[in-house]
Amino acid sequence: MSAYYDLYETPDVQNTGEQQPLHARIVPSGTYSRKDFLERVARSSQTFNYNVIDAVVGVVIDELSEALAEGHIVELGELGHLSISLKCTNKVMDKRDIRSESISLDNVHLRTSKEFKRKIRREMELERVEKSKHAPRKVEFPIEQRQQMLQEFLKSNGGITRLEYSRLTGLSRLKAIDDLNAFIKNGILRKRGAGRTVFYVWKQEE
Repeated sequence: MSAYYDLYETPDVQNTGEQQPLHARIVPSGTYSRKDFLERVARSSQTFNYNVIDAVVGVVIDELSEALAEGHIVELGELGHLSISLKCTNKVMDKRDIRSESISLDNVHLRTSKEFKRKIRREMELERVEKSKHAPRKVEFPIEQRQQMLQEFLKSNGGITRLEYSRLTGLSRLKAIDDLNAFIKNGILRKRGAGRTVFYVWKQEE
């Protein structure tokens, strides 16, 4: 599924009066609530159900807030690391005038890792929005045709990843996972590998 963008004129902050270059900006596809996102993770996991993931996320949030409140920088693997910044609540010109009550939390910062950004780039397909308010919709093939497309792909390639199937059929990530899980349940596909190395093979030809 594509991420849609549009082009906007950059503001003339220096008041030069000259035409400013255009810049690209994502047109949001919507907002995930906590519940929506955890349901998405649960559907993708195939190992942990919603309640387990919800409980784990709750514990992680509690521990993160406590660790950051103690002044730690918290590293979360490929995601990156979190840290906090402070601000002076009153204007102070001399260090001797600063008291602890004059300092408070300003913000929490997430600095994403290069690997996490590379992962997003690998997954992302950008498409320019049309002039209409609604993004163009792609035609969705019937399940029988998607199964035929899958079979033809596997005849040539032997196996297929979730991302390859998503691009082959034009389905979103979650719909692609639903399809692949249904094919496994129906005895058509077999899942191989784990984590990032997961791929699917035609079960009837093993």
